[in-house]
Amino acid sequence: MHKILIAEDDRKFSAVLKDDLEEEGYAVDLCEDGVEAVLNFIAHGKDYDFVLLDIKMPKLDGINALKIIKRLNPKVPAITFSGNAGSGEMAESVKVGAIRCLTKPFELNDLKEEIKKYILRHCGV
Repeated sequence: MHKILIAEDDRKFSAVLKDDLEEEGYAVDLCEDGVEAVLNFIAHGKDYDFVLLDIKMPKLDGINALKIIKRLNPKVPAITFSGNAGSGEMAESVKVGAIRCLTKPFELNDLKEEIKKYILRHCGV
């Protein structure tokens, strides 16, 4: 079973993401801020096949969390998203290693296809 780490401070949105991805057969861990995401990745990073990060989060934003996660595992695929990030922040998240940055609200089916594509490419299954 492929495992996904989600860092999102909006509990309702993260619950929707988690439920939708679990219906697709993924195991999902939720974090509410960037610090929790990084600590979770340090503890379990080798288990994650994909990372999803909100750009705007308390304690540590998604861009800086992604920088740390990519230092720990440069190959882990990641997508960032935000409902209110500027184009500079969105571009910065791609520059530090996100596959792409989505604007909320986004189509969950598009996200699931993107995840599936990268997991197939990186995990070969």
